[in-house]
Amino acid sequence: MWESDVSLASLTRYRIGGPADRFARFANPVELAAGLRSLEGATYRVLGWGANVLVSDRGVSEPILSLSGDLDFLNLSADAVDAGAAAGLPALVGDARREARTGWDFLEAVPGSVGGALRMNAGSAEVGIWDRVLWAEAMTATGDRVRIQPEDASPGYRSVGLPEAWVFLAARFSALPGAPDAVNAAHAERRRRKVQTQVYELPSCGSIWKNPGGPYGSAWEVVDRAGMRGAVRGGAQITERHANFIANVGEATAADVLWLMAETRRRVYDLTGIWLEPEICLWGFDSEELSSVGAVR
Repeated sequence: MWESDVSLASLTRYRIGGPADRFARFANPVELAAGLRSLEGATYRVLGWGANVLVSDRGVSEPILSLSGDLDFLNLSADAVDAGAAAGLPALVGDARREARTGWDFLEAVPGSVGGALRMNAGSAEVGIWDRVLWAEAMTATGDRVRIQPEDASPGYRSVGLPEAWVFLAARFSALPGAPDAVNAAHAERRRRKVQTQVYELPSCGSIWKNPGGPYGSAWEVVDRAGMRGAVRGGAQITERHANFIANVGEATAADVLWLMAETRRRVYDLTGIWLEPEICLWGFDSEELSSVGAVR
């Protein structure tokens, strides 16, 4: 069931990081329940597509579990779509577009899995995926299945108010029919803007920092004002096209990315008096490293 010394760099979009001491992939809820119970209460992490994760160069000591098989499905009905946690967001959004379902263009060109999107409340600044959830299902650390209503999750900006140990299994989303031309146009425009302003051709985790809000607007604006656009450390670079992206431009290490994050955060504080908070997940780092970029365990 559990493999040892599994490369996580190959399983994340950043293509950065050391190995997992223990790793397992589960194809259905029965396998997952057995795997969770075998851990006997030990802390673990759940890896989807690794679209929002930076792994330490040392790797991760906690067991890592991933989902596949029967948990990778999409089923459209008259006004909803059921999706497994292992399904890809691009597939979900693509089906919604092809079947002319309204309200899904906000996730156009967003990578990742459905389970990861539920955990992070993926979306735009205005809309999160939990705004489309009718219900979701998760498994607790003891292998019990839980049905979740949106109000139970208390979704916020890139967060949900649910235990970290819960593993999302599936969800039903609202997917109301719309006018095909209007739906296609909305998706095309969203994709055009994203491709024009964001970086897809290089490995990255998308937006590094949460937007600070208030008078300072978007995170990319304060990073730019602090003079960090285009900054390079080793194989990592804050991209010229979007100052809130740090790309792996060639053999970057996690230490390279972390240095750019810490330096950016310090300069933004010196300039504005605000401390940026990371939007990405950081795995395998010690307390001092996490503190340097405003993250917590």
